[in-house]
Amino acid sequence: MRVLVWLGLLLSFPVANAAAQKPVGVADAWPLDEVALVNGAKFRGLIVDDNPLGMTFQTVKRPPGRPTLTFTTFFAKKEIDKVVKLNDADRATLRARLAELDSNGAGERQRMDDLELKSVEWLGRQDGAKRYEADQFVLLSAAPEEVTRRAAVRLEQIYTAFARFLPPRFEPTRPTGVELAGDLDQYKQLLKASAGQILNAAVFLPAENRILCGTDLRRLGDELHRTRLHHLQQLASTDRYEKEIRELYKGNKPDLDRFLGAVKREREKVHAADRENDRTFDAATRRLFSILYHEAFHSYAMMYVYPARTAVEIKSGKGTGELPRFLNEGLAQLFENPVIEAGELRVGHADVDRLKRLQEWLNGKGKPGDPPALVPLTDLLKAGKETFLAAHANQRASADRTYLTCWGLAFYLMFDRRAIGTQAFDDYLKAINTGADPAKAFAEWVGQDLPAFEKDWHDYLRKLMPDGSLRK
Repeated sequence: MRVLVWLGLLLSFPVANAAAQKPVGVADAWPLDEVALVNGAKFRGLIVDDNPLGMTFQTVKRPPGRPTLTFTTFFAKKEIDKVVKLNDADRATLRARLAELDSNGAGERQRMDDLELKSVEWLGRQDGAKRYEADQFVLLSAAPEEVTRRAAVRLEQIYTAFARFLPPRFEPTRPTGVELAGDLDQYKQLLKASAGQILNAAVFLPAENRILCGTDLRRLGDELHRTRLHHLQQLASTDRYEKEIRELYKGNKPDLDRFLGAVKREREKVHAADRENDRTFDAATRRLFSILYHEAFHSYAMMYVYPARTAVEIKSGKGTGELPRFLNEGLAQLFENPVIEAGELRVGHADVDRLKRLQEWLNGKGKPGDPPALVPLTDLLKAGKETFLAAHANQRASADRTYLTCWGLAFYLMFDRRAIGTQAFDDYLKAINTGADPAKAFAEWVGQDLPAFEKDWHDYLRKLMPDGSLRK
């Protein structure tokens, strides 16, 4: 039950003293060595070793939406045409980033095993939940231990990555509470205590700075725990056997090598079974962690970067006020399925299913019963909380249409227009949060009237490819 997520740098949040001027979505490029071969091929990565015979080179590729790929090879001197080397400082930076990659998940597993969880009373039950405290959140979980440990590690990763992607400006008075129910009945209890309704599998309550989330993974989590204990016992038995073999055949290398080969194959079988179980568990929990990331973005944006402010507070320089609803929901969707590695958050790829539906609507090829088009921009800019709630079945299509339109608009503003996080963006937030007309403030922010912007936006979505590039 392996998960393709890498352990980021667990840093405390440095609170920014001034408004961010760098557009959000513009990722820092990694410094890389470059090698050009005589045959015309070019490679970018890290020079591991350079000697009179040739060069050992670690190629580094960072495809959108996927983990960083590395491959080490050797180039003979006669193959090399040109080399562009990094300076010492950049090479040190690159080595550190590559060292942080967790290509086989061992780093995440080690981090999970090292967590200190405390049993606490919860929902009236003695030892009803496990508690984990981080700088940015406090997790209370009645979910299976495997889910709890993964949730703690990944939440710590996502908050750290948020801080690098969208630097914090304020320090909340208390960390966000994250409560993970072990089953749907417990989730109903949580929501009832907060006067909520089951609309989604998770909800963020701004007034309480709490995220409530329901799971139904107890059987799978318990099965995983039993399997993992069995595998640990197998490995311990294999270690004892190896020790005995080494002592028994220490003067007989052929027989020792034969038996050690069997030991190695046995370990590989156990590790392969663990990896397969990890993949199964990851598929079952993918939706859970997408929801947690979505709600975590709401909490981070509201508590650390764009907290709600009165018009008087904004005019006196105490912040910009909160994100408009359409953008808060749009950006949260962008962070549902990120690649997190080496302390960075990578979100420049487009969700395949969302993009397909949007393009079908834009091209008039939607399925029977689908809405005819995206939500008009003028309506989206004025959309309030009620637009995003799907309390009844007959509201679901409208809500999904609104969410998808928000996702498409947020993607365009972040990755094509590079408009999020700029001074103009701060001015836009200040304007709409002090009573300005939403349409007029938006036009001033993007530098276009709404019809022209909407046309450019829709044209962009029609050409957008899942990797973030544009179709010609």
